[in-house]
Amino acid sequence: MSQKKSSNSFAANLATKVILRAVTIVLIAAAVFALAAFAFGKLQKVRVQNKRTAVERELAECAELVLYKMRYSDIITIKKRGAIAKAFSIVRYEGVLRAGIENIRDAEVIVSPDAKSVVVKIPPTVLLGNDIQSQEVFDEQQRLFTRIGTQEIFDQIEIAKREAADEILADGLLDDADQRAKQVVSALLKPLGFRSVIVEIK
Repeated sequence: MSQKKSSNSFAANLATKVILRAVTIVLIAAAVFALAAFAFGKLQKVRVQNKRTAVERELAECAELVLYKMRYSDIITIKKRGAIAKAFSIVRYEGVLRAGIENIRDAEVIVSPDAKSVVVKIPPTVLLGNDIQSQEVFDEQQRLFTRIGTQEIFDQIEIAKREAADEILADGLLDDADQRAKQVVSALLKPLGFRSVIVEIK
């Protein structure tokens, strides 16, 4: 009877030791897994931040992003009538209209948690400039008491160039520039190793 009791006690002790050892192994494994998951999470955060920084650096290189540079020309006639005579000038001028993103650094960058894809929300394109490149008076008639001054010519060119810009914009230039902006930014960021690059207009 005593031998049987001793045998049962030994078996119970052995089972307890096996269970304790198994529990210890499970706890150690859980701790290692938790530590690995924490380290992986930290590493992923660093990777995502590095990718975001790389995107922002590429965009910062662009600053003002000019997407369209359009040359145009026009001829205007300026007439002036005095008390006893009249004068006129026919002026040909050339302008350059620039459309693009004024400050690409205002873009919003969203990198996916696995750092494999990015969404970039860029500002809409605007008219960046409308500058006169050249002007030429190629026909004029001036009278002693009825003259067309240089400032009058500048003022009429200014009106004409604003009208030309309005006409070009009405034809959808900024819509085209928005689409081009998406293509340019996407091409700029693909070499950074993203599997997917999505560019949207804010």
